[in-house]
Amino acid sequence: MFVCIRKCYFLINWPVDSVLDLETAPTRKNDWVQIVAMILIVIGIGAAIGLGSAGIYQLATGVPIYSISSSTTGGSTVNVSIPNGVGNSQGLNYVPASVTVAKGGSVVWKNNDPVPHTVTSTSVPSGASSFDSGNMNANATYTVTFTVSGAYRYTCSYHPWMHGTVTVTG
Repeated sequence: MFVCIRKCYFLINWPVDSVLDLETAPTRKNDWVQIVAMILIVIGIGAAIGLGSAGIYQLATGVPIYSISSSTTGGSTVNVSIPNGVGNSQGLNYVPASVTVAKGGSVVWKNNDPVPHTVTSTSVPSGASSFDSGNMNANATYTVTFTVSGAYRYTCSYHPWMHGTVTVTG
């Protein structure tokens, strides 16, 4: 057995209000306030989660992820870290990205990332030798002793967003 129910609408050509006394729904004046409040709450929760996860990464690795450029002045030896995750995140870099050593001092780079990296000079002062670590697997170190004063710029051949500077004084 099949039953079909249909709705029928009739066009009425006279004012309905006078016959039916229809009322409109009351307007809600504060709808926009509630919408803006909900948007701000969602943005706040998102920011808290993002900053919280950044803090957890920094606590776990000891690497400041929002450091654009930091500088270390050293005597005989300065250490530079290739932090965990830098091969997969363009927001990370050598830490510190800029170091200063005295003439005759050394810089030691350590790869704390599971993926390979290089430390390859892109510019050196006149009279200085260029340097290239070659492939540095996880936990590998590479040391360069600097004997000519000036600025040495370097990068990772595999990850072009990674770059740093060694300034040699004296």
